[in-house]
This record gives sequence, structure tokens and C-alpha cells, in this order.
Amino acid sequence: MVRCTPYLCTTSLTLSRRLESPEGLDRKFTLNYYSRMRCIPNLLPLLRAATVEAPHFSRTLSVLGAGHEQKINFEDLELKNTFSGPKCAAHTTVMNSVITEELAKREPGISFIHSSPGIVNTGIARELPTWARLPLKVLVPLFSPLTVSAEETGARHLFTATSSLYPPQKPNGEDPLAKGVPAPSGLKAFKGVDGKEGSGGYNVNWNNEITGKQTLLKEYHEKGVGQIVWEHTIGIFDRVEKINKERANVK
Repeated sequence: MVRCTPYLCTTSLTLSRRLESPEGLDRKFTLNYYSRMRCIPNLLPLLRAATVEAPHFSRTLSVLGAGHEQKINFEDLELKNTFSGPKCAAHTTVMNSVITEELAKREPGISFIHSSPGIVNTGIARELPTWARLPLKVLVPLFSPLTVSAEETGARHLFTATSSLYPPQKPNGEDPLAKGVPAPSGLKAFKGVDGKEGSGGYNVNWNNEITGKQTLLKEYHEKGVGQIVWEHTIGIFDRVEKINKERANVK
């Protein structure tokens, strides 16, 4: 049934300082945000094609930290001059959250979702120094009642990636699966980031429910922050392409 559902979840846990690529982008910031946003536009031809052929279903899912949004520094969106681990987490989380609404407006036949998996023991701490990993080995069993197994989070994200509870703003076609797998009886489409039911851009928690710091997201919605973040993102891509062309010419 699923014709096109990019599932974006690459990230890392590290205490390192800002580590820049040859293009001047921080490694963790890129994993959490830029790489995901690069993937979506590159796959848009396939995403769009999926909406015009039965079952007309198309969706993207970015797994990071929906519900943990914090204010961002609009004077330094890429944290070139003010980087820290917590700031990087805050920026990439809220940028993933607001961009779902912006992309849903631009591509109304496609659903865009940012989710949080909860606490999952995935080995994400492998890049931490030894002094930080050892305490985690002791603490992880103590927090096991609060964690979600890899199997359960996989099943829940499969539901998020396919359910009609998160339909596109304007499904393309009358196929009943264009909105996704029919929801259980009595449930209707959830509200998107903009507060409107079935608007195409959603923030979802580990339990498949709508989440997000609503006061902050409402403020950012009213200020058009999604468009600001998208224009910043496209600017970064243009800059990186230029840098890589210059590097290629030098070689």
C-alpha cells in the first residue's frame, strides 16, 4: 500500500564541541536537520508521483524530538557562533517541528510528520566518552520501566507512517487509502501543527498522539517561522553546493 514513505531517523549522542564539515556545517546539526531536509526535496519527484497513482498515498516521517521544542536564536540559526549541545538539540527539534507545517502548505498532497520515539535503548550513547558511558550502563536498567523497546517503537512508528489519523491537507484522488490505513472506529484525523484538523503537518509523540509545545508553536505559526526556517535551509543548500563546486574545481 505504501508507495512512498521516507523514514528519517539518523542522529547521534555526543558531548563534542561543534565539529564542522568541509562545508562549514556542524555534524550533529546536519544529522538532526539539514540531512533530513535535503532528503525530502531530493525525493519530491517520487513523493509527488505517489500522489497521482493509486492508492495516492505519500508521507514523510522525521524521528527526533517532537514535544521538546525550545526557542531558537534567529540571529544564528545554524549556531555558527553560539553552538552548544543543548542549543543544537533545541534548534534542530523546533526546526523539524515547524517545517512540517511549511512543507504541508507547499505540498498539500503529502503528509509530513515529526515524531519523538521516547526513551529507546538503541546504542545511541556509543560515541560518548568512557566516563559518560559507564554510568549510563548502570542507570539504564533503573529507567527500564520508562523506556520503549526497539520492537514497540518500530511498530508505533509504522502506525504513524501509515495511519489515516495523519492525512495530507488535500488528498489527491478518491481512493480510501489516499489518507492512509483507515483509523479505528470512532477516531478522526488529528490536528496539525497549525491547530487545524487534517492539515498535513503533524508533531507526534512516542504513543502516536499529537504533541508539541503549543504556546511556542502557535507563536511561531503566527510569525511565519516555518517559512523563515525553510528559506534558511534552502540558503544553506545553495551555499554548500557552491562550496563543493569550488572544491571540485580546485582538485
